[in-house]
Amino acid sequence: MDEQNQKQRAELKKQHERTKRTLKIVGVLIAVAGLGLAVIGLVDMVSSASAGEMPSLFWGLIAGIPMLGVGGMLCLTGFRKEISRYLKNESVPVINETGREIAPAIGAMATAAKNAGENICPHCGKPNDEEAKFCRHCGGELSVICPNCGEKVKDGEFCDKCGTPLHR
Repeated sequence: MDEQNQKQRAELKKQHERTKRTLKIVGVLIAVAGLGLAVIGLVDMVSSASAGEMPSLFWGLIAGIPMLGVGGMLCLTGFRKEISRYLKNESVPVINETGREIAPAIGAMATAAKNAGENICPHCGKPNDEEAKFCRHCGGELSVICPNCGEKVKDGEFCDKCGTPLHR
């Protein structure tokens, strides 16, 4: 039974490849024919307009543009795997570079989230116990003096008493 499934899959793969090849060939042929008709119709229209006559091959433009679109869609369908592989190969290095560039910022945010509620030193930025008055890493005082009211403030960007911004 397993061997029969493998044969069926192999046959489906061959059929799929034949269909893709057909789409590629037919798509290119239709697109080229459409481009040719569109060019003929456009040239006739421009030359007739400059001579002051009615164009006689305008139908080439009318038929060529839809053929160009149909041929292009068939080509896109037939070449989808190749196009996707190309786009992947172009995108992955950019995505990897972006990841390397934003990794420090993400790390800083993760550390900040992890250290939320801890007593962060205004001098060295390292965490300390909530009850500590001096930093265990640099020895600096963990509170800052408000430049407006002189109050000792332990944490935050603004003074708890007067609301003045604290510049650390």
